Amino acid sequence: MRDEDRDRSAYEETTALVQELDELKQRGSNLLVVGSRMPAAHRAACQQFLGEASSEPRRRLFALADPSASIEDRIPRTNADSESLRVVRYAAESRSAAATQPSSQTDSIDETPIEHDDIGEFGRALSRAIAEFEAASGGLSPAELRLCFDSLTPLLSGYEPETVFRFLHLLTRRVRTVDGMGHYHLTTDRNTQTVALLEPLFDAVIELCLHDGTLHQRWYLRDRGLTTGWLQL
Repeated sequence: MRDEDRDRSAYEETTALVQELDELKQRGSNLLVVGSRMPAAHRAACQQFLGEASSEPRRRLFALADPSASIEDRIPRTNADSESLRVVRYAAESRSAAATQPSSQTDSIDETPIEHDDIGEFGRALSRAIAEFEAASGGLSPAELRLCFDSLTPLLSGYEPETVFRFLHLLTRRVRTVDGMGHYHLTTDRNTQTVALLEPLFDAVIELCLHDGTLHQRWYLRDRGLTTGWLQL
């Protein structure tokens, strides 16, 4: 392929992706972000989906299932206030004691620990947090809610895949009821049975990679049947 043809193709793919994202913002969406052994790529994608560059109102909800997870590298300290940020941490008693210790950043915000090994209560706590945002704002605008599920891996390690599927089915539906945007990190390769099982729940799967020292993303958009090339993240 000639360079000019390659540039034209990349431009068309980027344009189609931007149009699709605009539609997803209006109707609510859930995105599955996959890629193994690339924490920097997941952090960069997270910051993008949280809408940090936007001046529009944002209500950010973090679901933390990894005991060592922190939001400090995902959102600036200046945005860590009780009105626009919530953290629900799956701090089951059987897990690491570190799970119950909030980071220095989250000392000033509302962090809800789930201290029993109950995935159902985890989901209910997230739903309550969304309802609190709704009440505080008098109704959420499209894309105002941004949910980051920092890692699905611990849940998939502790529960049967079908149980996690049901949990995510309810959560993704709840996000869509308020026209929110949720993204869910899964540190595995794109072509796995786990991704194939969960993919029907999501509007798109975003695959991450590191190429020549630069982070890239490739989108699989289910409704459009569109797969982009590798785009710089």
